Amino acid sequence: MGALGQDMRFGLRSLLKHPGHAAVVVLTLALGIGANTAIFSVIHAVMIRPLPYDQPDQLVLLRHRIEATDFFDGPMPPADVMDIRDHTDVFQGVAATDRTFEQNLTGDGEPIEVRVAGVTANFFDVLGVEAALGRTFLAEDEEPFPPGAFVQGAPAPVNNIVISHGLWMRRFGGSPDAIGGTLLINDFPNTVVGVMPAGFELLMPANAGMPSGTDVWNPTRFDYRQAPRTSGNANRRVIARLKPGVTVAKAQVQADKVAEWQREHFEYNRDGEIYIDVKPMHADIIGHARTVLLALLGAVGFVLLIACANVANLLLVQAASREKEMAIRAALGGSRGRIVRQLLTESAVLAIVGGLAALLLARWGVDLLLALRPANLPRVEAVAIDGPVLLFTLAASVFSAVVFGLVPALQASKPDLNDCLKERGTVSPDVRRRRMRSALVVAEVALSMVLLIGAGLMFRSFLALQKQDLGFEPAGVVTFRIAMPGLRSEYATPEGRAMFVSALEDRMEALPGVKSAGGVQVLPLSGRFWTSPYQVKSGEETEWGLLEADYRFATPGYFEALGLRLVTGRFFSQSENDRGAEVVVVDRALAARAWPGKEPIGKYLRAVISPFDGTGPEQKWVKVVGVVENVRSQDPRTLGRETIYFPYRLQGAFFNVTMAVRTEKDPSALVPGIRAEVASLDADMPVAAVTTMDEYVRLAKGPTRFAMILIGIFAGVALVLASVGLYGVISSLVRQRTHEIGVYMAFGAESPHILRMVVRRGVTLAIAGVVVGLLVSLALTRAVASLLTGVTATDPATFLAVGLLLTVVTLLASYIPAHRAVRVDPMEALRYH
Repeated sequence: MGALGQDMRFGLRSLLKHPGHAAVVVLTLALGIGANTAIFSVIHAVMIRPLPYDQPDQLVLLRHRIEATDFFDGPMPPADVMDIRDHTDVFQGVAATDRTFEQNLTGDGEPIEVRVAGVTANFFDVLGVEAALGRTFLAEDEEPFPPGAFVQGAPAPVNNIVISHGLWMRRFGGSPDAIGGTLLINDFPNTVVGVMPAGFELLMPANAGMPSGTDVWNPTRFDYRQAPRTSGNANRRVIARLKPGVTVAKAQVQADKVAEWQREHFEYNRDGEIYIDVKPMHADIIGHARTVLLALLGAVGFVLLIACANVANLLLVQAASREKEMAIRAALGGSRGRIVRQLLTESAVLAIVGGLAALLLARWGVDLLLALRPANLPRVEAVAIDGPVLLFTLAASVFSAVVFGLVPALQASKPDLNDCLKERGTVSPDVRRRRMRSALVVAEVALSMVLLIGAGLMFRSFLALQKQDLGFEPAGVVTFRIAMPGLRSEYATPEGRAMFVSALEDRMEALPGVKSAGGVQVLPLSGRFWTSPYQVKSGEETEWGLLEADYRFATPGYFEALGLRLVTGRFFSQSENDRGAEVVVVDRALAARAWPGKEPIGKYLRAVISPFDGTGPEQKWVKVVGVVENVRSQDPRTLGRETIYFPYRLQGAFFNVTMAVRTEKDPSALVPGIRAEVASLDADMPVAAVTTMDEYVRLAKGPTRFAMILIGIFAGVALVLASVGLYGVISSLVRQRTHEIGVYMAFGAESPHILRMVVRRGVTLAIAGVVVGLLVSLALTRAVASLLTGVTATDPATFLAVGLLLTVVTLLASYIPAHRAVRVDPMEALRYH
């Protein structure tokens, strides 16, 4: 330890003798390590940190894989959930939750919208999370309501609920008296029995169509076994906990047997060719984010390698100036190992200081990442520079010290004593050192090439996304959502809800500056969807093909308000909407799939409608009256599933509507008028989720924007570092060949010849780096093909443009030292040692 301390003290003194050199090295390392630390902090929170549940590695998600419709992430009907409970022995518990629904919280205080999830009583037990106050559900909490419980005038039955920590603070001010208190939700009294811990949330995959931010958990009080096995009832997301020692593979074997038994016994499962997939919960949740985060980690890894190469080049230059010092130490008996240790200690000091500076840059970097993050990136609230991240920074610093310090240390530890100890002796340029520096520059250029190609592909993807035809016109559209309480007589029937929406639509269209207004249960790009199957006749045959589509229940004004374009036929009329006519509008993709090469107008399809009259979902024949352009409803990069638009009157069990209002004015200027008109219709009706379609589009493009900006930043840093490295090598070459240049000039060499000689060296290194980078890029860009839109992973234009850019940068980086070389006085150069 004494020798190490001595090396540290000597290293610090040596670095302080050259503060400029040390500052450049520290800054370069801080950029590389800081970028890696910032990205790792996000990756650790999203991908590595365990889920915030008890023994999260035991948790799995079960879902339907519907082979007949190519739908691989399907929720289940309640009865199928019970089959899993009854016919497997690998789970400690199987819980289910339905889609969250927005409902109105009224009573004391201002009416607000709350998000309610219906769950099985064992939901919290399966997750292994206890209430922070009170209790979670008991088995009796989910017993079905008694007959006649909702008859007008009958006393309301007791219904126990669990609320979130946020709602507890907003509605009860954090008072423990909340337990046993009553919340009036959609005009139904509910008794609060528990409050969940702060931050508790059910994490689900982004494609599950389940928005985060649940406020209320409500027990699903009906008999799961008696629920119809239909696609209209397939609305349960299933979470299960494996028994100790049970693997996912073993659970999958039993799930396969259950699915096979279901296909044998039930028409729904047989016709849909339905299988059950078992997925580890953690892996399923982060699946959509994995590619972009790993791509970013690879990008910052390249930046760190470029930084290390740059620092190694700087140390090789410094090593040349310290050869006499190393020779003296060797002559005095210093072993090569002792000299290498001393030089590596100096590198470690630089790396540690660089790592400390990197933490400051990482803090800023994390803030930037969170500001740019896409909306569907999970678990961002857990992002922090904590213990594991600090350990990563330390490891990155040690790695950097070894990478950039070892080669210069090994070379500097083998000085030529005869040359170095001459009175005025200077060593002629070391061929090995020059080759090493050249190789480092080639590596820097190659790594920069890969990053620049990645940035170029993401930039072209983003441009293509900006020009992408979404199928609707988002500009000038403001949207808001309302929830109608079904227990109130005016909203208890589909007719009553349709009448309210029609009246609201009229009020919106009467506002100054409004061109059109309409309602729909789910907006495109809102992160929500409602998927159900449909069937069409195969010619004149009696056989049926089961297909899958997104259902949209809309008013006639919705088409104009959102700017959907009619391809053929017509939209359904207001009178058809009012009377619930069984007509639909479909998109171009559905028409082409259902009736390829045929006129779709007048054709019929069979769809699943869910009226709220206790009869459950039913299949109805509906007539196609119009075809609209495809709308990119889930992701602006892809078309997604086909869409069927039904008259809003057929919406059945939906109590929510989202209004779209198109205006010639600033959309935000309409908000006060919107709130006033809604209040005039129903003072207890909160107006929620007020935003614009432009904002929905911006959020939907977030993942591409996120990757483009960050990879672009990293590529820019890499380009600067590579340029500096190339400039340093060429400058060093000019200094080492000053005498040779003087000889050339003394014998009549012209300036252009000297200029070409120097620049040629830089261009040669750059071309070698470009070739290597090109080959590496061809192999790596395919891994991020899923992030691209409108451009291939091997796009020739991008590869060519980046190659030309690097060539231009190379010429500039080489020209400055080359220009200095041609200005050398031949007589001074001939005297140069």
